[in-house]
This record gives sequence, structure tokens and C-alpha cells, in this order.
Amino acid sequence: MSVRPLALIAQEITKDDVPLRILIEGRDPHHYAPSIPERAALERALLVVWLGPQMEGVLARQMASLPAERQLPLLANSAYEYQGASDADMHLWLRPRNAAIAAAQIAERLAQLRPQSAELYRGRARDFSRSMANLQKVLDRALWGYRNVPIVVTHDAYGHFFGSAGIETRALTRGSDSGYGARAMLDLSGAGEGCLFGDAPENARDRQLAEHLGLHYGTLDPLGAQLGPDASYRDLIESLLAQARMCLSRIPDVSVRDFRN
Repeated sequence: MSVRPLALIAQEITKDDVPLRILIEGRDPHHYAPSIPERAALERALLVVWLGPQMEGVLARQMASLPAERQLPLLANSAYEYQGASDADMHLWLRPRNAAIAAAQIAERLAQLRPQSAELYRGRARDFSRSMANLQKVLDRALWGYRNVPIVVTHDAYGHFFGSAGIETRALTRGSDSGYGARAMLDLSGAGEGCLFGDAPENARDRQLAEHLGLHYGTLDPLGAQLGPDASYRDLIESLLAQARMCLSRIPDVSVRDFRN
């Protein structure tokens, strides 16, 4: 697996049948290049699940040497849902319904590689899909009351998390850009009481920017770096919602619904 969220999705299919290894931990997937031991691990892997060259451009050079049947670039699938998100953004795992689509692809490829376990993998994918449909409904209900609150994000990944609930996020940057556009900042001045979300951990630049824009400040952990070693994909989504609510709950007169499993 290239990044941890993909491993969290894949483990719903593999359980303990197939060992999982995460390549990119604590590093930027946009610029990650495998070390010599990591390249050797890629060569030995039964299956390498990654997002694709759109997200992991440097890794793509190494992946070009692997047989097509032993790699699964998830972004090659066009079935993902983009409501409220940029169709050019690649952080698809932040929406449970998209996680179900990714899991189905993983299950199908493993079924081809291990036909003796094909129905087991496909059955797990169906179970996960039903679970994700329910989780998506719960997430959308929990966020629905904030749909008129200004929500600013440091990059456009979070449209996948908030968008299904009818929340429009306003991004300061696009893709892997590191600078905040002056036009975007000017447009956000006086946006009203809302939240600015940056990536965890907290940093002084984002906090100061939130204060400058008159917004509350919160952080989100889209890669699950702060989750425990035994976390599941559901834990990732629940933790993101809890992190979002830490900021959103500071905004008065917003009717919200409880988040229950």
C-alpha cells in the first residue's frame, strides 16, 4: 500500500490472510521515491495498491517496471463520487462511498491473483460496501447542520469529506501547491464566523492565517498518522469527524445531529 488510508481499506478485504506493508509513512506522497530496500519489497509484492501517477508521480517511475497484474492504480477507475469536491482532487479515501469502490477493486484483483479465495474477498467487499453506505449516511447527517457555515481548507482534499453533506469548502491551494493564493485570501476576508482547517499537526502559520481571516482554527489528519496501530477505516472517518467538530462546535447557533455508530 502506498499510504496508510489505502491499507486501512485493504485490510477490510485481506483481514489476516495477506500481510500489508505501507510504503509512505510520515512523508509527502506527491514527492515520495522508494529507497533501495523499498524497491526490492515492491518487486516481491503480490500486489501493490497505489493511487496513481496523478498523486504519486515520483513513485510512478518505479511502478512502470512492475507487471500490470501486480499493481492496482486506484485512480484509473472512473466510478468515484465527486459531489462537493474538485474532480481533479485525488484524496478519494476521505469519502466512505469511495472507500467502498476502492475496496471492491482490491477484492477483485486479489480474487484474480488468488482464485481459491475469490468468493471470500468478494464477500468481504460486499459487506464493507454496505457498512460504508451506512457510515456515509451517518457522516452526512452529522455534518448537515454546518452546510451554511464558512469552511475554509488549506487545500482542496477536504471536499471529499464535507461535500456529500452539501457543504462547500473553499480551498486556499490546489493539489500539492504549498503557497496560499493572494486572491483566495482576499476573497475570504470577511467570510463570516466559520472554521479554517489545516493538516495535523497544528502550526503557527495556519493559526495566524485563521486569525487574520476571522475564522476559528482546527486541524484534520487525512492520512491517519495519529491513529493507533490497530485502527480501522471507520476509525479514520470517526476521528476526522471528531476533529472537525472540535472547531465547528465553537460556532454558535448551528443545529447539529449526534454522530452515532
